[in-house]
Amino acid sequence: MNEQRNIRYVSIVTTIHFVLGFLVLLCALAFSWNALGRRVMNAVVGLQFLCGLVLAGTYGMQHVPLPARIWEHAGLALVALIAYGMAMVFGKRPGGGRIALALSIVGLLCVCVAVYLGLHMAGQA
Repeated sequence: MNEQRNIRYVSIVTTIHFVLGFLVLLCALAFSWNALGRRVMNAVVGLQFLCGLVLAGTYGMQHVPLPARIWEHAGLALVALIAYGMAMVFGKRPGGGRIALALSIVGLLCVCVAVYLGLHMAGQA
């Protein structure tokens, strides 16, 4: 009975991670082009990264091995988080709009590749 509850918990956390992943992708496409949108992206990507850590912890509690490409997936999430944070910094500086836009595009590309890797690890792509 306890194992069924733990498996259900892993399934719930996995579903939350997938839903947040698509929320991150939609926000990256819609919001990452201005200063307020970059703040939204920092919050959403940070929340998704924390949810991914919780998911990895639930897999660890169940003694389920993590997928081989998990480090690339987590690394891309961190690069996206850093890119959006740096885009916020450069966006506040005079003449930093181009650099901020370039960093936003880097963040968007990292999010897209991370979503693809996540789907690939889940067997959906």
